[in-house]
Amino acid sequence: METVRLQKIQQPSQLQRLLEALVTRGQLVHKDAYQIRAARALSPQLQRVAARASQNKRVWACWADSDHAWLFSCELSTALSRERGAPVLEVELYDESGEQKDAGAWVVDEDGKWGRYAA
Repeated sequence: METVRLQKIQQPSQLQRLLEALVTRGQLVHKDAYQIRAARALSPQLQRVAARASQNKRVWACWADSDHAWLFSCELSTALSRERGAPVLEVELYDESGEQKDAGAWVVDEDGKWGRYAA
C-alpha cells in the first residue's frame, strides 16, 4: 500500500471505522450485543484498558450484552498492510474483567470479509 493511503487509514476516525467493521462484519460479537461508545460507561477495569489503548495511540471499541462485555483495541500494522496491499489490523480482545483473551492480525479481503491474517 502507498504511504499516503496508510497515513489516512492511521487517522483515529478511519481506524475506528475499520475496527467497528471488523467486529460487526467479522461476527466477533453476537448480533444482540450493543456498542458502548463512552469510556465513562465502561467498568473500571475496561476504562483502564481503554485509557491504556489511547495512551499507546490505539483505538478501542466495546460491545456488551446483559452478561458480558468485549473490548477490542487495535492499531494498523503498516508493514503487514504494505506487504498485503490491504489494511491489516493488530487487534487485542479483552473481557469484562479487563483480561486479555486474544490477540492477532486481521485483514479484509476484496469482498469486504474479515479474516485472520495468515503470513
